[in-house]
Amino acid sequence: MSGPPLVLILEDEALIAMTLEDDLEDAGCAVAGSFATCSSALRWLEHATPDVAILDATLRDGTCGEVAAELNRRGIPFVVHSGNRESRNHITELAGAVWVEKPSSARTMVAALRKLHTTPRLTDVLSPV
Repeated sequence: MSGPPLVLILEDEALIAMTLEDDLEDAGCAVAGSFATCSSALRWLEHATPDVAILDATLRDGTCGEVAAELNRRGIPFVVHSGNRESRNHITELAGAVWVEKPSSARTMVAALRKLHTTPRLTDVLSPV
């Protein structure tokens, strides 16, 4: 594969989603989405595969458990970007996931993505912001 790594963003707060998109593009990634609902992300996943994902734990249409399960099934790493600490214990599909507390800086998110994905395709492209 060539080109920048593709990051799926699942975030229902528009300002946070736009900020993540800008920060990731500045860091050298391509962005899929962002998706404001789990159902829209799952529809996209029927026909596409990201290199990595950023998931908010709870969205307008429920928890991200089903999306996380699909990513886990495919072996796609993800970061949970959430201010809802209670979700850690209630969404089993998120067990063992890397968590970044909201609000977070671009530098924190890029560092989290670099840690969870060790292939050169992502770590070599992601530049510190």
